[in-house]
Amino acid sequence: MAMQKHLSLRDCHQRSITALGYHSARREFLTGFEDGMIKWWDLDSGNLSQSASEHSGMVTNLLYWADTKLIFSSSNDGTLIVWTSGAVVLDKIKLGTPIFSIAINYRRHLLVCGFKTHLTVYPLDEQKSCGHVINQKKSYSDHKHVDIVSCVVSLDSQIYTVGYDRKFLIFDTYETPEKTCLRVVHCNSRAHDAGITHLLLIREKESTKFLTGSFDRTVGIWSQDGKLIQRLRQFTSEISGMCYVASVKAVWITSGSTHPLVLDPRSGDVISDFVDTFQSQEVTQQIKKLVCLPETSHVIGSSRNNQVVVWKYLSTGCATVLHTKHPLECLSYTGKKLLFLFTGDSGGVVEKWKINDLSPYTYSKETYHMEDTRPERRGLRCLQPKLTTNQTKRPQSRLQRPRTAGVLRKGIMLNNTRTTSELKCCGYTKSLFCNEMDLLIMATECGDIYLWEFDDSIIGPVSEENTDVDESLHIMEEEYQNLIKGSTPTQHNTKVKISKHLTGFTCKKVLAGHFKAVTSLIVIGKESGFSKAYLMSGGWDCRLCLWDLHNCSLIETFSRPEMDHWTEHREKACDGVIMDMCYCPKRKEFAYSSSDGNIYIRRFGISCSEMTLVNILKGHEAEVTSVVWHQLKDKWITGSEDGTIRIWSEEAAQCEKILHTKGVVTCVCIDQVNGCIAAGVQDTIRVYDPDSLLQVQCNTGHTDLVRCLIHIPEMKQYVSVSWDRTIRIWKAYHKIINQNYSKA
Repeated sequence: MAMQKHLSLRDCHQRSITALGYHSARREFLTGFEDGMIKWWDLDSGNLSQSASEHSGMVTNLLYWADTKLIFSSSNDGTLIVWTSGAVVLDKIKLGTPIFSIAINYRRHLLVCGFKTHLTVYPLDEQKSCGHVINQKKSYSDHKHVDIVSCVVSLDSQIYTVGYDRKFLIFDTYETPEKTCLRVVHCNSRAHDAGITHLLLIREKESTKFLTGSFDRTVGIWSQDGKLIQRLRQFTSEISGMCYVASVKAVWITSGSTHPLVLDPRSGDVISDFVDTFQSQEVTQQIKKLVCLPETSHVIGSSRNNQVVVWKYLSTGCATVLHTKHPLECLSYTGKKLLFLFTGDSGGVVEKWKINDLSPYTYSKETYHMEDTRPERRGLRCLQPKLTTNQTKRPQSRLQRPRTAGVLRKGIMLNNTRTTSELKCCGYTKSLFCNEMDLLIMATECGDIYLWEFDDSIIGPVSEENTDVDESLHIMEEEYQNLIKGSTPTQHNTKVKISKHLTGFTCKKVLAGHFKAVTSLIVIGKESGFSKAYLMSGGWDCRLCLWDLHNCSLIETFSRPEMDHWTEHREKACDGVIMDMCYCPKRKEFAYSSSDGNIYIRRFGISCSEMTLVNILKGHEAEVTSVVWHQLKDKWITGSEDGTIRIWSEEAAQCEKILHTKGVVTCVCIDQVNGCIAAGVQDTIRVYDPDSLLQVQCNTGHTDLVRCLIHIPEMKQYVSVSWDRTIRIWKAYHKIINQNYSKA
């Protein structure tokens, strides 16, 4: 939900705010007050533009007429006023009875007014040929309501109304030679258990719905023909405000709380906990009324003490935020039709996240604790007791740059404060999902590598007669594809069979070959031309280990062939600790970055003799935290704590371009669609064009270091995890031809 607070106005007037409106063409919003005063405010600055007091009673409605750029205001004094620019009165019409609701029917060119016990439609006459903007002589009234008509909504040729009499009515309009008339086509005499206060239209490509709010503290979701779809009862007070924010496809509802409740109308799920719009600790007054500006996606809210709050849509804001209990270290995803996110934190907890079927904002999760596993240990250390790592004994940087060097590793000790119980287990440091084997590979700070797999033991054998399993799985995958494309789920969803991907998760093997934290993992499999899948791991012990993933066995530990006899330096692949690693399928080479400021490139092989050194990339002045291969550009990309991202030539190991980020680079990933470089720069995500090196997008919201960043092309999103205990999902950058980029 990329809606963020834009501005706040306090003490707008001495009397209460009773109506909110907007003038889209002038980028203004309006407030109407209990004493008849109306004020115009600049939408960008919040400055007062105009004010006028023409009504003698409470202002009940402020309505923008888009075709003529005029404003209608109604009051309980029985007058209807039409305003032009500059708060000039164009027309003042006395209707003789309090007006409680107004709407425009553009299909029939009508103004619809709701009074007490009746509804009236007036033909619009912007030329005032009849003397006023509305033609009172050709009006038509209906008296099906027996109390105040509180809300009116128009859709095509139909008019929808609700009232304090608990009725929900649908009128069809038809024309006679003399006037436009109304005919009731649907009447629900008891849509709620108390008076209905709000009626909201939600029109999307896939469906049209209506929402009603009432004094009975419930919200009803209705189909276009007036059939009840769902009843929401989780409100603590009467419904005082509603608006639909089309830019994020969500409904905001106020009901006696300081922050609006956010609802996904497609699923009926409350998604307030999955958006960061209202998750700050700022104390505000109770929001009463809401209105959304459809052209700009601004939301205006008013409170009891005459405070006005304005929120605006940010395309680079966080779409979804997920919370965890511990600082997060690593992130990976399946990359298949059934998409799962996997996170590992400093407390030794793995969480599997799955997007809910009907809402793109909400996720369900399953939690797996390291201490609950009883896996089989493989590798050189399998006979040794399991080690625990003290945070204070982590290796320090060799570089003498106190402001930048070793920020990440030193920061772990400062940010990830642990309790006594948490010291019993090791935290996760790196995550990788192997699609070829449906295997989640999780590295730890104590040197172990955990292999997590989907637990299909609870799924019994499928009989030959049960031929609908494959079809059901196909339907399940089809449902998910419809979801990520924004389509309406089909009715087959309730018939889906359980696949192993929707069952539990278990760790059966642990690879024990490192003596210190494992910080880098790469998988080289069949897509690279090999007969099986291999795992290469590196860490703070400066060692490289090659594993056979099929047999879960250690094939080889890299050692320098020039050293004939064993020393403690023979198995060190570099002078500093290994920070990151990446494999290049095109060149069949792998690169690993080090705290010594260098990046080492070696040929890949299943023996040490084949892992010959190809190049050493030199130029960074601090620890190199990230190294990635840019498949679209055929370049190595590296990020460092020295605040730079460097682009290296494919052959000559020369630095071609230097991108200054003005902050510590914590992680780097490549946008697989447009080739942009997305980087975690301290607590901010910055996206750069690889050719111009200009910043094209900046995502803010994290409050601590970003530890991992991935691009999910299927969802057109970036996903990041941070030490601030959140997972944040962002809209991926969409490259527009001839766009003027802002400088980095």
